[in-house]
Amino acid sequence: MARFREIPGAALAVGAFVLTVLLGVGGASASALWQQSATATMTVTASGTWSAPVFPTPVCSNVDTANKYVSVAYSGFSEAPAKLTFSAAGTNGIYGTSTDMAGPFGTSGSVSIWGDSTIFSQVSTTPATIKIVATFSSGLQSTATVKVNLEIGTGNKKIYCA
Repeated sequence: MARFREIPGAALAVGAFVLTVLLGVGGASASALWQQSATATMTVTASGTWSAPVFPTPVCSNVDTANKYVSVAYSGFSEAPAKLTFSAAGTNGIYGTSTDMAGPFGTSGSVSIWGDSTIFSQVSTTPATIKIVATFSSGLQSTATVKVNLEIGTGNKKIYCA
């Protein structure tokens, strides 16, 4: 086997290597390549539309012995809604007047719905379906419904959970 200095160009290669190391030119790159360690930076940008939190089915409870209002409880939101909007439809399925209720709301809670609420002004048949729309700070909305019975035509404005 030939000695290293007898190989053509060996002296030039050794000289270039020593000069590079002594001057520090490319030392960091050479070291990183030698150690195969480097730092990489990656930026990720999410795009697309995020879905609204799911509105679990609310639970209706008769709480007033005079049956003037019911309590509708909700729970399980991943974030608190900024606003709740209520509207009602009779058996014809046509929703009438809506009314907004501003927060603050929690990720769970309850609201009272009165039998004399304006949301029932166009309901002439029972049971009525109350549609509740939760609007979140992002503007996304989620909807749920609950059924109630009304005493229509008696003027007493009684309401019961269906």
